[in-house]
Amino acid sequence: MACRRLLVLIVAGLSTAGGCAAWHVRRDANKLPAANTMKFDQLVVYSNTPLPARHRLLDELNAQRATVNGKLGLPPSDELIHVYLFNEASDLRAYVRTNYPDFPDRRAMFIESDTRLEVYAFWGDRVAEDLRHEVAHGYLHSVVPRIALWLDEGLAEYFEVPRGNQGLNAPHVRQLATEMAAGWQPDMVRLERLQSAGSMDQRDYAEAWAWAHLLMETTPERLQLLRTYLADLRTADSHEPISSRLARLDPQMNQSLLHHVAGLASSLR
Repeated sequence: MACRRLLVLIVAGLSTAGGCAAWHVRRDANKLPAANTMKFDQLVVYSNTPLPARHRLLDELNAQRATVNGKLGLPPSDELIHVYLFNEASDLRAYVRTNYPDFPDRRAMFIESDTRLEVYAFWGDRVAEDLRHEVAHGYLHSVVPRIALWLDEGLAEYFEVPRGNQGLNAPHVRQLATEMAAGWQPDMVRLERLQSAGSMDQRDYAEAWAWAHLLMETTPERLQLLRTYLADLRTADSHEPISSRLARLDPQMNQSLLHHVAGLASSLR
């Protein structure tokens, strides 16, 4: 998808049943949290409630920058990611209704305009998962200007998992294991054709995550393929789809994904 455009790009993860879409900007900054500001390396965090100088979640989000860049072989960026933390879900909903009246209800979202990267979330029970997901979008978009919807979401679903779990998203594993028992077959080429949030359902998010996990957690060759692909996105106006590259490396890639998911499902039993 194209980045740095005059329309805003909104990304909301599976945890909020969303996706990416373009919306006209109607930004009312007066309704954003602004009483307190904390600056990290690439993150600027705004809230109306004072936060401790050493907050475990915020430290984790700051450290996620090195995790994302290190795993994907990406250079660091100095482009700021502005994170707005609302006190209540109702506060976030009110802001979204005012500025993006056609956008569905979401727990959290990542917004990219031509000049800013922004994350909106509220302090709910799943704020850690939501922020890991949306901030991962920010780190990716600050470095990779053209990334397909499905891969963008698959990587964010990987990085939303707490550190130390190698991106293992157990709900996705269980869903895909159930789908496999009913005869489901993966299809990366189909995912590559998806262009909007409305075209992605929960199984699509799970499959996107599974491909990302296969690429990053199985063999050095697959990980290097992903890193090379992302590097090409940063430098080339046109590029070969990652599905074609993976098919050359692994002609039985669909079976490889099924085998990978089955192994993960067995480990969760």
